[in-house]
Amino acid sequence: MNVVGIQNKLPPRRRSVDTRREILLAARRVFSERPYTEVSLKQIAAEVGVSAPLIIKYFGTKENLFESQLDFSAIAEKFTNVPFAEFGEYLTRAAATSPAESPNSIVHRLADSGGNRHIVEALGRVYREQVVDWLVTRIQENAPGFVDGGGRTRDDAEMRAEAAMSMLAGLSLMRRLVTEDFFATDRVDTFIAYYGSLVQGVLDGGSDTVQ
Repeated sequence: MNVVGIQNKLPPRRRSVDTRREILLAARRVFSERPYTEVSLKQIAAEVGVSAPLIIKYFGTKENLFESQLDFSAIAEKFTNVPFAEFGEYLTRAAATSPAESPNSIVHRLADSGGNRHIVEALGRVYREQVVDWLVTRIQENAPGFVDGGGRTRDDAEMRAEAAMSMLAGLSLMRRLVTEDFFATDRVDTFIAYYGSLVQGVLDGGSDTVQ
């Protein structure tokens, strides 16, 4: 029995919630496998066993559906138990060794956006909410200048998080475009230790605060 057949036995409100969830799951799967411009609402509807107009009823447009299905929370969850002092190396290793087509990669998602401004803005907005803001909180909870009563502000934490994530995004991009062969060699661990120490230095902060 398909999704629709099962849901016909459920109360209307439950059917609506379950259908919306199934659409989001299908959209997440399809958008992770194909560039944004190659995906149609009809294709996603076929995955669920519903009509494209029903997707429009729930989400309005393909752009809205794309933003709704975005989920970078796995990045934060992956580092939940990592000591803050090791964040730089762990984050660098993820940027340097994760599969190039990983749906959690902001670079991969941007490459698949087709230059659509709405999609690029949505990616930035969701990534900030789910990853950058998470990192800001971890900095405030663990970094020097915050936990020792050093008087650092949230602006300073945001600056550190933005700088660190920019370094990691740049690494991820260069790995894919220019230096992919390098990351397949036995030198990668040495590089990760070096670059990770730079990222950690940004997360820990220097002697200056944001004025």
